[in-house]
Amino acid sequence: MFGQYNDLVWFMLGVFAYRTLTAMLSYGHLVNMMTEVNKQCLTLLGLVSADLSLAREVKYSHLHKSGLSETELEDIKTLDARAFETWKLVSVSNIITHFPRSYKFILKYQDWEGAMRELDRIYKKDIKRKRKQT
Repeated sequence: MFGQYNDLVWFMLGVFAYRTLTAMLSYGHLVNMMTEVNKQCLTLLGLVSADLSLAREVKYSHLHKSGLSETELEDIKTLDARAFETWKLVSVSNIITHFPRSYKFILKYQDWEGAMRELDRIYKKDIKRKRKQT
């Protein structure tokens, strides 16, 4: 019975195998891309954090030189510290919230400290990879 449809069956199996293989490869490429997006987001957060910390120190130095009292300077530092902590919380929360649901397994952090640990791990991995290349 299947003898006359043998070629059709093999053709359909080939189509099925092709579609399955391309779907798996596409998913693998998307996982790699989303991993790189996560890495770049964390790198950007780390750089912005460092720049904000430097800007805050320059601000405090100039405020101190301008003759601002120590009490007022401490009040400003306290407000800045709260704003900075809020920014860190919101930044990581926004990454987690807006990351595609089907790829959230890539995220290995839930808060700022976890995100910075992940960034450290990424940096160390990149350093090892570069050392192997030389």
